[in-house]
Amino acid sequence: MMHFDDLAPNFSPARYAKGKVVVQCPSKDGYKTRAARLAAALPGYWSNRSKGYIMSPTAAAKLKALYAAGKDAKLGDKRGRLDWVLE
Repeated sequence: MMHFDDLAPNFSPARYAKGKVVVQCPSKDGYKTRAARLAAALPGYWSNRSKGYIMSPTAAAKLKALYAAGKDAKLGDKRGRLDWVLE
């Protein structure tokens, strides 16, 4: 499902993970946004405490570039197992 009012992700230094970045992906309706799907596909993890994805600065820069290029990620079959696939 494509949302044309997709909100851009917010990047900030992680408060509880030294040297990492928190990527918060706001959603108006509670569904996972394109930014959140991209963040889930990249190396990192969800943190309830930070309410965002914790990742390295390099992965955050890659997320920013993929989001700007209009890329998306979907949950699909990747080499025989269910995993995130970048499109």
